[in-house]
Amino acid sequence: MLWINNLFQSPQWLWLFTALIIPIAIHLLRRSNPQQISFAALQWVQRYSQSRARRPIVDNKWLLLLRLLIVALLASLLAQPLIKREIYPQEGVILVDPRIEAGEANTFIHNSLPQLVGEGYKVLWLSPETPSVTSPPPQNVDLWKTLSVLSRRADLRRAHILLINNGVPASHQALRVSPHWQWHSLDKPSTDRKPVLPSVALIGKAPSWWAPVLEDWHNNMPGLSVQTLEREDTPSVEQTDWLIYTGLAPLPQAVLEFVTDGGLLITDNSIPPADNLNFFAVDNSQSAQAASVGRGSWLRYESDWYNEAFYRRADLPERLWQQWSGQDWDLQHQNRGYWSANKVVADIAGAGLTVEDSEVENRRIEHLQPWLIIALLLLLAFERLIALSRPPAIMATDSNRDGEADYG
Repeated sequence: MLWINNLFQSPQWLWLFTALIIPIAIHLLRRSNPQQISFAALQWVQRYSQSRARRPIVDNKWLLLLRLLIVALLASLLAQPLIKREIYPQEGVILVDPRIEAGEANTFIHNSLPQLVGEGYKVLWLSPETPSVTSPPPQNVDLWKTLSVLSRRADLRRAHILLINNGVPASHQALRVSPHWQWHSLDKPSTDRKPVLPSVALIGKAPSWWAPVLEDWHNNMPGLSVQTLEREDTPSVEQTDWLIYTGLAPLPQAVLEFVTDGGLLITDNSIPPADNLNFFAVDNSQSAQAASVGRGSWLRYESDWYNEAFYRRADLPERLWQQWSGQDWDLQHQNRGYWSANKVVADIAGAGLTVEDSEVENRRIEHLQPWLIIALLLLLAFERLIALSRPPAIMATDSNRDGEADYG
């Protein structure tokens, strides 16, 4: 019965098709009250008429058909029928980084992609909805996630990708791309941003060095945000940039999702690393190692940071800040989700994970509800029109049954 699930979104409502017997029963049991007209000379056909009247007769067959269709449409609306349409890759589609102005994109296309100008090309914003560049550019688009999603759209398999090249870091190990995409970069000078302090959170028991380090940071960076979370709390990359975890192993699922979504996770050697992670030394030292996890980083200290030897050095606050901020801070905050176009264009083979053609669904599922509603309204109007325009039934009767004279 899998074919039913492919044709209907809510097949459990198909039992309503049994309601088709209702219009049929009404037409068979509810006969119209005929208008009686008395005239003579029907005694010879009286017996024949009575015998035929006992048989079920369906009057107004077209009206019955309309009512059956109305009931069937109502049942279909509840079952929500689906239709699958074939989708083919479109040529001449250009996806533009929302940070690029529409005028700049059009100038670049006419100068660098003249072969597409005369082919009815489409210029769309690089966002999940892919609106036309004639509309306002979308805000706060996660390019990393958006490209990974669009890589599975069959109609965008051969699109041109136009990204801004302003030195944004190129961290995209988990990016998924179409092997048919053609990459382009628009050189644009980077804009200086005001330094933004990260938001720091702590889960678990604070080490002994945490209080003096935090005091030093507050003295040098008064606007630094630090909060303490419970183990059952769910850290969010929208509210927290650096997460210091001192709880028990293994890492909670919420913490894993935090670092995968782009946060910086900081632990000591009490948390064992996963087998599939490649850690590398930080600052040419074996005391700290870092690994990329999804879009974020995991900074792990090889020593026990509850040990007094961990924080004997006077430069501990400065050393920790350099090690922590040197991981992926440029990817976080305002730049989270962006990465460098020049890295992608220069090294497209290592830009991400290739989504093969066999992994792409070449059919688009569309709902038929709007069309069914229109058809239902038209049938209701047509049914009322026919029902109100029916002439009254006429039945001839023999008034000469009691011996009246035949005037015919």
